[in-house]
Amino acid sequence: MPYSIIIADDHPFTAEGMENVINEVPALDVVGIAQNGIDAIGLIKRAQPDCAMLDLSMPGANGLEVFQEAKRWSPKTRFVIVTGLSAASLFRELYEAGIDGIFVKNDPLDEITSGIVRICKGARVFSKTAHGEIVKAQNNDTLSKREIEVLRALAQGKSNKEIALDFGVSPKTINTHRTNLLRKMNVNSTAALLVSAIKAGILDV
Repeated sequence: MPYSIIIADDHPFTAEGMENVINEVPALDVVGIAQNGIDAIGLIKRAQPDCAMLDLSMPGANGLEVFQEAKRWSPKTRFVIVTGLSAASLFRELYEAGIDGIFVKNDPLDEITSGIVRICKGARVFSKTAHGEIVKAQNNDTLSKREIEVLRALAQGKSNKEIALDFGVSPKTINTHRTNLLRKMNVNSTAALLVSAIKAGILDV
């Protein structure tokens, strides 16, 4: 019996292309497609698939948020990110969160499909491109998990004081994180920081 697969991607052309490729593999069977993160969570909850292939950037909830929420409702489902983005900090965050696999959309098709089968069988699989980005994030001066959290709070328009209250730390600590973010992203203002983070795929538009 083939492994059941759900695809979540907000671009219909991409989703249908992935469906066609996956359905050519005898061991895999696409049983549903969602076009945003909220629908993906509901679909995974109902279908309890063997594997969910998630785009990283989607309306409603991004791939990481879908993984974290849907895992609660479908604990046996394996979760894979298939993204057009290639951001070292994000890949490291996904890896540390426990995602079962990461592929980039320009990876060879046979690498993706064979990887999905291995993931369904219980392995954690990261494509050569994704693995390289994770290693880069671990070795280089990339953003820490807390710095990414601060960056996302800044993107919501929160002040240092508000972020400090959310995280239970002092405003001075948040200011240090902000300074480190500016240095690491090589910018000199919060506005430029947010633009750079969006371009790098660290923040959703």
